[in-house]
Order: sequence, then C-alpha cells, then structure tokens
Amino acid sequence: MPVRNTMGDLNALVRTMIADPAGASQQFTDQQIQDALDRVRDDIGYELLDPFVSIVNTASTNNVAAFIFADYYSKQGYWEADVVLQGLLGTAYWKVLTPVSSELLLDNGAHWQFEASVFTTGTVPGQLPPVFATGKVYDVYSAAANLLDFWAATLTGRFDFSSDGQSFRVSQLMQAKQKMADYLRRQAKPKLARMVRTDLQREHETWTDITKGR
Repeated sequence: MPVRNTMGDLNALVRTMIADPAGASQQFTDQQIQDALDRVRDDIGYELLDPFVSIVNTASTNNVAAFIFADYYSKQGYWEADVVLQGLLGTAYWKVLTPVSSELLLDNGAHWQFEASVFTTGTVPGQLPPVFATGKVYDVYSAAANLLDFWAATLTGRFDFSSDGQSFRVSQLMQAKQKMADYLRRQAKPKLARMVRTDLQREHETWTDITKGR
C-alpha cells in the first residue's frame, strides 16, 4: 500500500525508536517503515470509548456544579491519524465527531478531548456518551524490533580486523542492533494462539459428530 499521509507521526516515532532519522543517510524508506507497521496492525471497529466525567463549577456552568463529558479514552494505543469517532451530535446519532485535541501515540490508550479548558470554559453537558472509535492501531515496538533485525542482517558481512597495530571491531554494530531489537520486542504486545486438541473427544460429542467433522 502506498505511503499514507496519516502514518507520518507513527513513521517518525519508529524512526526515533531505531535511530534512523529521515534524510540522505536513512537506512529505511517511509514505505519500508509503513510496511513493517502494517504487518503488526490491528483493525478496530466501533470500540466503545471510556468517558472521563469532569465536575465543574465555574462561570460557564452558571456557578453551579455540573458534570461535563470532555475526555474519552481508548484501551488501545498507537492509532493511525485517520481514526474516526462517532456519536451523538445534536439530536442525531452516529455522526462523525471532531475532538479539539487528541493523543494517539500513547502506551496505555489514546485520549481525545472535546473541551479545551473544561474547568474554566467547559459547557454542559460536553460530548455525551457513547462515543465509538474505528481505525487502525499498531504494535510499534514489534515493528521497530523487526526493522532492527533487518538492519542487523545487512551488517553480517562486516568483521573485526587489525591493521598497523590497531584493532577495529565493526561487528559490534550488528550486535548492538540485535540487542536493541530484543529490548524492544520485550515491550511488544503479547501474542495469543489458540490450540485445538484433535486427538480428544469433546464432551457430549458422538461418533457421528466426529465422522462428519463437526
């Protein structure tokens, strides 16, 4: 898939993680970085976001304590910038919503804000729930680790040597890339696999079920 403008922040983050700044001497192109990210992508459809309710008592609430729904959080981190939020707008449901700010590249889950200064100028009731998010999230640690593995593979032809009484240890560069890849991979999302025992009869399973492949 061609390089997407909405991947700019994610690409830049991964470049920082692997110490490969964009420029004439870069090791990877933006296309290669995006491809590495796409290989560890999860597509999210209609995740119900968690609201954070603010209790506000200020001039904008007529100096009366009121609840304002200004902040929403996802359980997923590292969203692509084309994420779509939907919810109640006026009296219409499932309308596309536009937050005033967003934090998409967080470990513990993205954050969207619908009031810039909720405790001073917030308006009741804010953005009422429910709010749903649809988009793509990425395991940036796994992508960065995989890229470092590829980078290390290009260095296998380098070797240590001595010349004129001096020792040159260029193989350390490959080892450093591999060590950093291992460090990042330990921070990657856990991978789950479902294993099925085909040699055991399931409870309440009959011979007819087995022979028919149920």
